[in-house]
Amino acid sequence: MMFQNEKTPQYTEQFSRSMQRRMEMMLQNADQLFSLGWLRKRLWKQLSMNINDVAASEYGNYSYILRGSYDNCFIEEFLHAYRQSLPDIKKRIEYAFEDTNPLEELLVERDELIRDFARMHLSRAWEYVKDDDQSWRIFARRMPLNDPKQKDDVAHFFATLDHICVITDIVCGHAMEYGLKVDYSCMHDHIKESHQAKMNDEVLARAIESVSYHLSSQSAWAVVYCVLRDDYGYMNQRQFERDVLTLPFSKPIKECPDGTVSKTLSNNSYMQRSVDHWPADKKFSKFAQALRTAIEKESAK
Repeated sequence: MMFQNEKTPQYTEQFSRSMQRRMEMMLQNADQLFSLGWLRKRLWKQLSMNINDVAASEYGNYSYILRGSYDNCFIEEFLHAYRQSLPDIKKRIEYAFEDTNPLEELLVERDELIRDFARMHLSRAWEYVKDDDQSWRIFARRMPLNDPKQKDDVAHFFATLDHICVITDIVCGHAMEYGLKVDYSCMHDHIKESHQAKMNDEVLARAIESVSYHLSSQSAWAVVYCVLRDDYGYMNQRQFERDVLTLPFSKPIKECPDGTVSKTLSNNSYMQRSVDHWPADKKFSKFAQALRTAIEKESAK
């Protein structure tokens, strides 16, 4: 087995196994689940359309426009909470202690917030909200937005979601959008760890199959090795040649005999460098980029 299918969470008596798995899922997919610029844009556009559909008048029922449906209630709550957490986050960045990295502190804080968010009954099915115009509406209609008894729970949900999302925006490279100056040089390890957490044998097998037209020769397996070497820290060439035999392919794939990787790297010296520095006109460069894209696509499923 090249990669574990799933990181085994450390269960505690405090939470059930299903809750532990939910927390782990959200922590591993945090950048994807909480990068919500697309949702803000959709909700603002929808709100603008709602307002434009109603003519201005002295006695118009404007409260109905803002609060008249679950969709509108969700829009108001979500946009009202946006950036409320920013002043506290800004202080952490601007007044970081010497020899400490504020981004690492924010990542620790985000993990704590995500665990809190995962335990909320209102967050159930949040992972199904995606960049389309239907999933957020379904989620909104599941929420008790018009129930005064759950007003505090709703407010806590949106405040926590905003806090997680703003931190996610910042650690994902959008600090300038919030008027913040951040040194991102320390984030390379975090990005690599995030990629590694999503990798497993099934993901790799599907990715290789989707670009298998590049495997026109046995030597092309060295490209797969180089991508895993650079992006996932997989450094054993002989073990790689043994492990690819165990990948769960759904169709026949060209074999990778012993010695394939070392021989190919010896005949193509540029492959001993990082894939990022391979000349674009070399025969294996396109395969490397295609495989990276395929892995990202399969990891996001």
